[in-house]
Amino acid sequence: MIPLDAFAVSEQGRSPDGNEDYAVVAPEDGVFIVADGMGGRPGGDRASRVGAEAFLDQVRRLRPRERLDGRSLRRAIAEANDAVRALARGDPTLTGLGTTLSAVVWAGGEGRIVHVGDSRVYRYRQGNLEQLTADHTLVAELVARHHLSTEAARRYPLKNVLSRSLGPRGSVQPDIVPLALAPGDWLLLATDGLAQSLPARRLASVIGEAGTDGAEVLCRAVMAAALDGPTEDNITVLTARRRAPEPEGADEARGAVRRGEARGNAGGEGAS
Repeated sequence: MIPLDAFAVSEQGRSPDGNEDYAVVAPEDGVFIVADGMGGRPGGDRASRVGAEAFLDQVRRLRPRERLDGRSLRRAIAEANDAVRALARGDPTLTGLGTTLSAVVWAGGEGRIVHVGDSRVYRYRQGNLEQLTADHTLVAELVARHHLSTEAARRYPLKNVLSRSLGPRGSVQPDIVPLALAPGDWLLLATDGLAQSLPARRLASVIGEAGTDGAEVLCRAVMAAALDGPTEDNITVLTARRRAPEPEGADEARGAVRRGEARGNAGGEGAS
């Protein structure tokens, strides 16, 4: 039985430019992805879809234990980067095309986070919400190097400029982080529209209130809270929880989550 219960929703929010986010929920492959395209319509939405699907395709080619290997995952990111760059090649209207990509790859009871950009991966455990990824933005790097205070960063004019993304450069270095999940832990993957709209304390409160009712209920509760916030960006939320082991002989089909993608205003187990 697939040990992760997962669901994704994506909303345009107040953005006038359409939805450039993309999510993949592929529990049978142990892969969960959110991506946030940049470059404007129609380029941004194409970049996020192509980058995410290229990464998924490369992971599918790997044997289960290879899926946790850093070298193999860096190759998958390189292939995704090449796929995004190919979109813009020879088309001047797609100059600046790119996308973030934050993924969780799960195999054999272990996981890896593979991360480029400023989408985020969180873990919620026993009331505590922890951000497991670092934002690849100019302002985050200035804060990390103590060149800018956290308070000044909120007002910094270039706070949304990415320092790493798929597409703009010939190579990109992802962060690859080991991931441990205990039964009952929640993972939440989200594009930056969520962070702009929902402070971490409020997000933790929503998970605490809705997290007992399954991935779809939690996903929709987080999205509803985010849409009440101030962001004008697209918002994509993917939630996944490690199930407790079932008794031997239990129906392995029960509760299985179908593979799918979430885009635009659609959402769900296998939203598309």
